[in-house]
Amino acid sequence: MSKVDLRTVDLNLMIALEALLEECHVTNSATRLNLTQSAMSRSLAKLREVFDDPLLVRVDSGYQRTARAEAVLSQLKSALNEVRLTYEAPTFNPATATGEFRVATLDYPEIVILPVLSQIVRSKAPGLMINVVQKSILSIDEVVSGKADVSIGWMPSAMPKFCAAQKLFEDDYVCVMDRSHPLAGSTLSLDGYLSSPHAIMSTGRTAGSFVDNALSQVGLSRNIAKRSPHFVTGLLSIRHTDLLQTAPRRLALPLLKPAGLVMKELPFKIEPVVVSQLWHTRNNHSPVHKWFRSQIAKAVEASSVKA
Repeated sequence: MSKVDLRTVDLNLMIALEALLEECHVTNSATRLNLTQSAMSRSLAKLREVFDDPLLVRVDSGYQRTARAEAVLSQLKSALNEVRLTYEAPTFNPATATGEFRVATLDYPEIVILPVLSQIVRSKAPGLMINVVQKSILSIDEVVSGKADVSIGWMPSAMPKFCAAQKLFEDDYVCVMDRSHPLAGSTLSLDGYLSSPHAIMSTGRTAGSFVDNALSQVGLSRNIAKRSPHFVTGLLSIRHTDLLQTAPRRLALPLLKPAGLVMKELPFKIEPVVVSQLWHTRNNHSPVHKWFRSQIAKAVEASSVKA
């Protein structure tokens, strides 16, 4: 069977054919498509020529489909429905959705946001799994490469045009130490902070540098005794030591009691942590992406920690 060259086919006639074969009535078909009866009659004449078949034949009750028309109708409805779906905006039903949504993040946002986010997603989209992808601080590579759908954490100040971001929350820094630390029983002074050894979180482009930059601006520096690429385990590892660690408040609060740590306000000023979610603009209008990003924002609101 030779293939039909669609460039030679008037696709508007297919719309008329669908109406004619469903209505089996020229006038009703014309009304359905907001055409005149004469225009619909001309369309029927063209269709009969194209198919080399009368398609509709007169009977006592009006018109009846020919055998060829019966065969064409089911194929035609399926084909036109596919075309309509191509032009319709895609939809997303969380209740029936399956698959996974990949979130690139550090352990800090994971411990702050993911517990609530997981509960929200499980309740609304039980077939959708959250897959946490390891992220480097200030990195957008995970999203750009397609390894992750959304990245959560610190973002670079200059972002490429093909990325979009939404600020989720701000967090302030605090100083954390073991409850047996000599400084645990009093207000933390600047001298006490600077004279103590420090553990920092570092992933190359280090989070610790935010603190050290703030100190250097006023001509100060601290004694860094330990580096770790992890926020949570880094904090847990200062238990039973004389180390201090400067960390975001929302991260520290849930760990204080179970880990036997205490938290002190910093004796100097530092800009707050800004945590955002970032995605590639190719996913701006994707229903599943829009839905998931909105759930991330809701999870942040629901998990808001007050000091």
